[in-house]
Amino acid sequence: MNERVAQARALMERVLRGGASLAEEYPLVFGARAAGELETLEEQGEVRAACALLVRDLVCGHERLRVGLVGSVCAHEAHRRRGLGRRLLERAEARLAELGCTLGLLWADDPGWYERQGWRAAGCELLYALDAESLAAVVPDADARVRAAAPDDFAALHRLYAAHPTRVDRTLGESRALLGAPGVDTLVLERGRDVVAYACVGRGADLAGCLHEWAGAPDDVLRLAREHLARRSRAGEAPPLYLMTPSDARALHARLDALGVPGHRGVLGMLKLLDPSAATDFVRRAARGRVTAGIGATRDEGVTLLDARFSGPAGELSLAPDALLDLLVPPRGERSAIQSLERATGTSLPTLPLPLYLWGLDSI
Repeated sequence: MNERVAQARALMERVLRGGASLAEEYPLVFGARAAGELETLEEQGEVRAACALLVRDLVCGHERLRVGLVGSVCAHEAHRRRGLGRRLLERAEARLAELGCTLGLLWADDPGWYERQGWRAAGCELLYALDAESLAAVVPDADARVRAAAPDDFAALHRLYAAHPTRVDRTLGESRALLGAPGVDTLVLERGRDVVAYACVGRGADLAGCLHEWAGAPDDVLRLAREHLARRSRAGEAPPLYLMTPSDARALHARLDALGVPGHRGVLGMLKLLDPSAATDFVRRAARGRVTAGIGATRDEGVTLLDARFSGPAGELSLAPDALLDLLVPPRGERSAIQSLERATGTSLPTLPLPLYLWGLDSI
């Protein structure tokens, strides 16, 4: 480990974890074989601000989207309010664009500050508050056994995870590292010799009280949620247990609706467009060849302005590049911007918005 990285890790651990290690919580960034990297801002030979970067290929049905994750953003306590965070974020965005990312994604403690840097709440996630009463109608399965996950189960859990149509394209080795992180409480449901469902609660200092990654048939997942609730109750932890779900988990949503459990439609996180050309091409493909699209440039008082231009059977529409987020991953799945483009060009965009989603173990 070089001196710059060592300083950055020490800064992050002091500011974010009171000196505790981050490596076990985030093995894909800080582990021995980490795929991520650290971006830093240095002054006088000292790291004054740092953040973690991780490039992920996201599967969205038949599409793939390269997204750059930003996490563990921090600045030296003695050098705050000097624009270090803004300058660091600009470097991080440039680095992720260099690595081929169409979008940047982060989860913010201070959304207002990131909004001022051009980041926007986007994407969609449905959240359910579960308690024992809400799951009372989910009957036990006499042929199934619920137990804690063991390392020997991780290959089976990875196969279940990989069956999700929306996910990060992660390897078995990455799944093993993430499932084995501290604070991840994973239960599995087994029929015969087969693990057919799993559900994870907690992760290090984050996601306490959240069932944030799961796979399997809806009732099997809810059986695991009920067992998590029972174990938490015995440990003196009060409900609810929050179940996090992607927008396209329709079978599970329908089952929860039937049980009378209301869902809250929220945003996935904060995103920023890094590659307007790639985003424009996603929209063009969604129109199935009925729209031509590209990035154009105009000059206004010596300043070059970019816009995304779409042309279809009914007409044309130009949009500022940032508006492409409202076509690809609008907040809470809102389709008004998509419908405006459909009307203007005379085309249909049935595959938009993209059901972009990262499960809890995939966050940084």
